[in-house]
Amino acid sequence: MPDLRGTWTGAWGGAPVTLVILEQQDAEPVDGVSVGPWPIFGRSLPGVAGILTVKIRSEMVSVNVQGRLGISNGRLTLVLEPATANGGWISLTRLDENRLAGTGTAQMRWEPQGPVELIRQPQGPAANPPA
Repeated sequence: MPDLRGTWTGAWGGAPVTLVILEQQDAEPVDGVSVGPWPIFGRSLPGVAGILTVKIRSEMVSVNVQGRLGISNGRLTLVLEPATANGGWISLTRLDENRLAGTGTAQMRWEPQGPVELIRQPQGPAANPPA
């Protein structure tokens, strides 16, 4: 599974968006029955955790997100769910090492809807050369 950790920026339905993937796990339970951290039965998928920041009503708003990784039509797919009472989701397909694209929906009419495109930002010393 490719490492998706890092900062991704772009647009969601025309609104600026940033996704910071802080953690990536090999497998996390997505359904079934668990006793504490031990799954009894069900299925597990690799997952991510991070922070999604998007412009809503002229303000940048951040929310924690959880995501599941899988393969759809032969491509790596990431489905993100914000940890909000409003719900919603974003489904992204990996186009290349540093590009994700897909679609997203939110429950409230003032929140972003539609196409999402993200590009991973360079990290480390090469991203910030000395002056």
